[in-house]
Amino acid sequence: MTRGGAVGIALVGCGGMGIRHLLGYAALERAQISPAHLVAVCDHDTSRAAAAAKRYQALCGRAPRVLEGLASVLADPAVDAVDLVLPTSRHHEAATTALEHGRHVLVEKPFGITIRACRVMAEAAARSRLRLGVAENYRRVVSHRALHALITEGVIGRPYVVSVHTVQQAEEARGWFRDRSTVGSLPNLEFAVHEADLLRHLFGEVAEVHAIAGEIESAGEDVGLALLRFQSGTLGQWMVLTAGHGGPTGGRLVAGELGHVDSRRWEGWEDGSLRLDGCDPVSSQAWIQGWLAGLEPERRERLLPRGTWDEVALTVDIQDPLRYGIATELYDFAAAIAAGREPEVDAESGTRAVAICLAILESAQARGPVAVADVLEGRVRDWQEDIDRALGLG
Repeated sequence: MTRGGAVGIALVGCGGMGIRHLLGYAALERAQISPAHLVAVCDHDTSRAAAAAKRYQALCGRAPRVLEGLASVLADPAVDAVDLVLPTSRHHEAATTALEHGRHVLVEKPFGITIRACRVMAEAAARSRLRLGVAENYRRVVSHRALHALITEGVIGRPYVVSVHTVQQAEEARGWFRDRSTVGSLPNLEFAVHEADLLRHLFGEVAEVHAIAGEIESAGEDVGLALLRFQSGTLGQWMVLTAGHGGPTGGRLVAGELGHVDSRRWEGWEDGSLRLDGCDPVSSQAWIQGWLAGLEPERRERLLPRGTWDEVALTVDIQDPLRYGIATELYDFAAAIAAGREPEVDAESGTRAVAICLAILESAQARGPVAVADVLEGRVRDWQEDIDRALGLG
């Protein structure tokens, strides 16, 4: 590793999410609490990469090198790891190449566009014995850390049902985000994988899904509706719409044997409440603050390392890496490399989240229920087959 134990990282992809990662690395460097050291940026548009380097310099007083192409990144001896923020269909090839060249890899979600793509990356990591992480940020949002504690510690008792919905603005879903060969499905993979990872984190594995997907305003899918059955017995329903108008909206509800919690936002547990039998309602903000105040220092540092989140503003801001879980995920990846451990969201976790989304798509195509295990094991892959074939994974 470079700089006396620091982890030299190259950011590959400087689009919208790539810039959020860039700002996350800048926040970590300014806080001086992470082994992550951004040494290079790379993008197919070199002017965009140059602009990203200039922005980083304005924030941190130094500019990472601007490199052209993944080959140049992997030829740089200062690069210990690559952070891939690329279109989903490119993840498996870029990640495998980087691992084969001895670099640790962080892959932006969704981990892969098909199960076979996910498995290719996982197998390459196993051969190389390097760290392979997936950039899932929702579970790391402060309010979702608190929601996880509330559910797993039995505050509402056994969870009976969970319901979640999100409506995304139609005009924001454009360009390659509508290309099935690039992203698979905008609502049912690109967006839904956020929820798939979070639901696994909150309730465990999903056993079966029964779903409908639809086209409303475009040639690609705009909406996904799904019923879920978890192995624990919890039941779920979700809706993702990417043909929204009038502004984005969303929310979630979890009901259990002792009470329920709700939220008016899907990115975090916000503007909601905890309501238990025989008790006065407690606002989500008050419960989260109380949970934070009661955390033992060691657990607090493990879940929310100092400097990776905003301790004053606890609401989500998708443009702020400290309020969207991004700085925390980047910290975890670099710390995992430095400590020789697995990152919180590893290849298997990333694959299982993708499998839930693909089960929704397979179910919609088959017009019937699909077991997630059958998707994971490749027994059900009709929806994925042509994508695998086009990518040489058939």
